[in-house]
Amino acid sequence: MKLPGPLHHDSDTEPGPDRDERAVDFSIPRECIYREIADHPGPCPRCGASLHQVAQTYLVATRRGRHMADPFFMANDMGWYCADCPTVVIDPEQVSTMLQHPSANWDAGTAFAVVGLVDLDAIPPEQAHLPLDEIDPLPLVRFDVKPSRETLSRSARSGRRRKPRRAKARRKPRRKKRRRR
Repeated sequence: MKLPGPLHHDSDTEPGPDRDERAVDFSIPRECIYREIADHPGPCPRCGASLHQVAQTYLVATRRGRHMADPFFMANDMGWYCADCPTVVIDPEQVSTMLQHPSANWDAGTAFAVVGLVDLDAIPPEQAHLPLDEIDPLPLVRFDVKPSRETLSRSARSGRRRKPRRAKARRKPRRKKRRRR
C-alpha cells in the first residue's frame, strides 16, 4: 500500500490530560487487549494503573473469510497505554470504523488484528523519506493479542472445560450377500 509520505510524531505538541507520554516505553512488545471504550477505559486490566491515550502509527492486518486481505497503516490515538506494565487497550469499534472507508483499490477485510505499532523513532535516517511500506526492515513493535473478558465465552470464563467428543464407533462394513442361482 502506498502512503503519500512518511508519518512523523509531532513532538512539539503538549500532552493533554490523558496524553501523558512521559513514562510509556513504546519500544517494548505489549499485550493488546480489545475492549469497547466509551469515554475512558478506566484502569489497566492487568495491573490497575492508569492508562494514557497516545497517538501512534499502527499496522493492522485484515482478513476476509480464510483469505488475507490488505494490511493498513493507521496513525491515530486509538491506543491506551499503561506505563507500569506492557499493556495496550484498543477499542475494536474505532478500528472497524476506520476500516469502513478504504480506497477503491484496497481490499479491507471484515476481520482485523492490530499487529503492532511502527516505531517511527527507529527508522534509519537514510530511509526516513520512504513510504512506510518500502522501509526494510520495518521497525515494528509487535502486540500479543489476548482476549478480554468480554470476548471470552461463558464456559471459558467460568473455568469449565468442554467435554471432548467421543469418537464414533466404527461400524464393520456390511458384506454383500451373494444371490444363489
